[in-house]
Amino acid sequence: MKYVFLIAMIAFASCKSAKKDNTEPFTPERATVNPNAVKEYVVNLNDPKDPNAEFHVALFEQKKSLDYAVRFRFREAASEKIFSLPNLGFMPKPELRKGADSLTCVIGFYDADSTFMEFRSIQVENGVMSYKHLKEYQTEEPKK
Repeated sequence: MKYVFLIAMIAFASCKSAKKDNTEPFTPERATVNPNAVKEYVVNLNDPKDPNAEFHVALFEQKKSLDYAVRFRFREAASEKIFSLPNLGFMPKPELRKGADSLTCVIGFYDADSTFMEFRSIQVENGVMSYKHLKEYQTEEPKK
């Protein structure tokens, strides 16, 4: 009976799927900086007077691996900000998502568990575009 229990435990342990680590090791600087947007969020405003009118948000890599430039535009108004993602010990994976409405873009990143973490937002409200800090994150060295 002991052997049957032992074999069952080994079989159960081998059936458990190992957590896939899809992170790249952290490097302080990128070897090459992609000149194209790495993420984009675009909403066509469907304006008959201006068919090219849109709300556009794009993320661009910088030389430092934690730094990104976000360029955003609403109609003719445009701006750019540079921000740094927290150092999680691996290369950051930024993301742009729709916020509460189509004219709100949430800038975030994925943590080690592939959970989306909100970071900043760009919103158009009453025709005025704004850039807001949503959350701050702090990482610590593991306790020894």
